[in-house]
Amino acid sequence: MRLEKLLHSTLVALSLAAVAALPACSKNDDKAEAEVTAENIAAEDAITEQHEAATVTWAVAPEGKVKARFKSPDGAPLDDGVTGNVIVKPARKGAEPVTAKLVFDAKAGVHTADIPKLDDDLTEVTYDVQVKGKPLKSTLYVPKGGTHELVATAKVSAEVKLPEGKKGPNGGVLQVAGDDLIEIVADSKTGESRVYVLDDDLKPIPVGKRKVKIAVVANTPEYVELDPEPKGLYFTGKLVVKTNPHKLTVVLYPEDVPTPVVVLCGWHPGAVVVVGPSAPVVGLFVVANWAPVVIVPTPPVVVVHGKGKGKGKWGWKGRGPKVHIKIH
Repeated sequence: MRLEKLLHSTLVALSLAAVAALPACSKNDDKAEAEVTAENIAAEDAITEQHEAATVTWAVAPEGKVKARFKSPDGAPLDDGVTGNVIVKPARKGAEPVTAKLVFDAKAGVHTADIPKLDDDLTEVTYDVQVKGKPLKSTLYVPKGGTHELVATAKVSAEVKLPEGKKGPNGGVLQVAGDDLIEIVADSKTGESRVYVLDDDLKPIPVGKRKVKIAVVANTPEYVELDPEPKGLYFTGKLVVKTNPHKLTVVLYPEDVPTPVVVLCGWHPGAVVVVGPSAPVVGLFVVANWAPVVIVPTPPVVVVHGKGKGKGKWGWKGRGPKVHIKIH
């Protein structure tokens, strides 16, 4: 995986650059907003969540526009009988929540809400809605680029094929984030949560100058910024929630990239997130006793000029010339 670092960094940078450029490319805000309609609000820019009472597809734009499409369990559109609010709060200490009312846009065929611009690396977006008298409530954590950025990073991460059901060395969740393979794992008794950076053989390597924040959605949403332990063997922090979440989001600042990679763990574009009592959980709280950490030295970075034919252990193929990308 690390021998193919060049291409992966390029793809991530291109995806994030495209996201960052979206608002600037719109000369007419009204025209840009009208592009998201009942017909085209889909996996390209949105995330769909399935409740027992209804399915809702959310598109959250960087400039602060929320659009939602509600459907009944049989797929029929729900334009009437939907009321409620969206509550947003940056994932940082001292941030105040802002509530925005969902309003139906008959022309576009979607419900909309105006929220503050997404200025933080992670924003908590909670919706509290009644559909035909039945409650729909959950939380999404979105990056600066909104749901479009989550889709873009998920596409890049999906190109690295990890074995089905494979767990980390501590039994935790494995996730590709940018150029890094990480394990996210926690202790259900203490709430201690750790993130390990792994090599291709799933052995821990030094965390270096990386930074990590994790956010969980269980009975309540919660986020925590993790700190490197004194020897730099892993990141550590404590969650108040001690039950396996339905959603796990990770913000990872790589060593050599100023822009963070934000991933919704285990999710891929087009997949539906099940919410509610029947929702599957992420196996985060699995540790009873922490295993001793044996660190593998970080291998040197190999930069390949021209076309390469290398193939990493997990099936990542590197190709193409060396490229330098500057994100404005």
